Amino acid sequence: MDLSALRTFKLVMDMGSVTAAAESLNTVQPNVTARIRKLENELGVSLFLRAHRRLVPTHEAEKLLEYANAMLTLERAAKGAVNPGDVGHIRMGFVDTQASHLLPRFITEYRRFHPDAEISVDTGVSGFLNNAVNECRLDAAVVVDRRKRSTDQDNLTTHMLFTEPLVYIAPKGLTRLEQALELPIMVLIQEGCGYRNFAIDWYRAQNLTAPRMMEISTLDGILACIKAGLCASVLPRSIVESFELENRAAVFPLEGGNAEINIALVHRPEFKGDHRINLLLQMFRNGEVIVAE
Repeated sequence: MDLSALRTFKLVMDMGSVTAAAESLNTVQPNVTARIRKLENELGVSLFLRAHRRLVPTHEAEKLLEYANAMLTLERAAKGAVNPGDVGHIRMGFVDTQASHLLPRFITEYRRFHPDAEISVDTGVSGFLNNAVNECRLDAAVVVDRRKRSTDQDNLTTHMLFTEPLVYIAPKGLTRLEQALELPIMVLIQEGCGYRNFAIDWYRAQNLTAPRMMEISTLDGILACIKAGLCASVLPRSIVESFELENRAAVFPLEGGNAEINIALVHRPEFKGDHRINLLLQMFRNGEVIVAE
């Protein structure tokens, strides 16, 4: 199966349009259509249907996309293994609660080593990112280590990066943690109940009654509700600095057991030894500027 045809097919799937794919490839629409038809003839199936001037992927196309992602990922891994001096294109994921302070460092340092690289970044909760890496939609991701609670990291290689303390963030004006504990807490929605479980584990470790819970899909939403005096939240300490909360909210360090989280880098096993992965490990484990040779 021709990898160039698979790249064209993936581009059409990602962009939802033959015209857009042709523009991206700097070619004409008939060339893209011809590649797709050649792929259909080779596979003996239809990959797209037209409905009201829209291109609708078939079930077979959705299935092929999974394999196309895997094959193109393996191609990149092979190139990186035999030619570490390549341009270093990378698709990275960052868990929401780490993106604001790690992303600027990542882009700055990665650009120094790979100035011509195409960098694609996605953010989300750890379960979403683990699945994206598993399905070859991302090359690697920085996530909260969930191996004790979920199976979505089982097929991935996991590298521990650092441990981060959790803090209790409450509305401004509260002076004691006991006051904040009376509020309901709001946590990020996540498959496997990530931050909900982190909060409940801490409460249990302190022999406290589990709090009233609210869930929301965005970190910005949590911080807005805290500022409005509606709730508190259990979040990593780095959030305080990244969102300049020191003078805009009450922040209480958490003590005792279950008061920290482990941050990890995950990738598929075939990227073991990849120069990009090694660079990421240096970057995030050291937390300092790396000198390019």
